[in-house]
Amino acid sequence: MSVSSHALEAAATDWIAARAALDAEPSPRRRVHADRAFARLAAAASPRVRYFIRRYGLSSVTDDAEQACAIAIHRAAQSYDPRRAAFATHMNWQIRAELQALRHRLHGDQRRAPHRVAAATLSLDDPGICDLLVDPGAEAAAEGRAADYLAGRLADCLADDWARRRDAEWQRGKAKLAAHHTLVRRHLTAVQPAGRLSESHRHIVRAAFADMAQHLLPAGRA
Repeated sequence: MSVSSHALEAAATDWIAARAALDAEPSPRRRVHADRAFARLAAAASPRVRYFIRRYGLSSVTDDAEQACAIAIHRAAQSYDPRRAAFATHMNWQIRAELQALRHRLHGDQRRAPHRVAAATLSLDDPGICDLLVDPGAEAAAEGRAADYLAGRLADCLADDWARRRDAEWQRGKAKLAAHHTLVRRHLTAVQPAGRLSESHRHIVRAAFADMAQHLLPAGRA
């Protein structure tokens, strides 16, 4: 493994640890630490980002391409499983997928084009220009990402509030509460179960969900 790959793996490990600490005990200091860790991860990944942007022919839209790569790096860090592959390999696939999607939105599916289409000058006064400029899939994709982000933020708030209530009444130690917080947070937005839960874990998740529902109901309806 090269020096740059080692640095990338170390930066990814640091960000994952910082994010886990923030999830376990949210605070402004931990959030700043997590943001700085992600900035270091993005900096370590920047040579690969520049390489892929050039390879996908997106140098003319560098800002959009770099934003897409930042999303890919963030997603890769969140979904990384060290048992399956090195982080660099996992991140590369995420970056390639984002840049491929960006190139498709900007230029269409070039694989199906038998030849280059001659450029044409369009007038913004043309009543039909808006129909030509609209990307039918862009709105749905943006809404989907926004929905995922909002769902994640809501899950963070629910899990954090639940953990704070538990912390006030539970004296078994911060480490065990942090583990329970991670378990509950993971199942708040899980589309499919991560694996079969033990009876004790099922009890924790069910009790947490019931507690959240009780505190979300308006007064008098609990």
